[in-house]
Amino acid sequence: MKISVEVIKQRKRKQISYGAGENNEILPYVSAHSNFAAYVPILLILLYFLEQSPAVPRALVVILGSCIFLGRLLHYLGVAREKTNFKLRVVGMQLTLWPLVIMSSSLIILFFKQFFL
Repeated sequence: MKISVEVIKQRKRKQISYGAGENNEILPYVSAHSNFAAYVPILLILLYFLEQSPAVPRALVVILGSCIFLGRLLHYLGVAREKTNFKLRVVGMQLTLWPLVIMSSSLIILFFKQFFL
């Protein structure tokens, strides 16, 4: 929600109705928002499927969910600034992509175990 509100505030402040403006004035905010919108839906769906599986410990679901939350927060803080903080951005993406890989792999393995073993 904070990301959307920040984009709206920046658009209003710079009087930009669409895109990032002529000189890309609000590009960091738009980029952070679109990155969030691209990753979070699939991450939440994967997290839901893991949570529904009785074979997955609850602690793992909590840890992965926490990593996703922290990753998205750090990525936002790294990108949505006048000058990009690459350290925060990289850590944020790592905390987003590793859970994506772990959850996807786990669900594929669980699927094959259930139906083929």
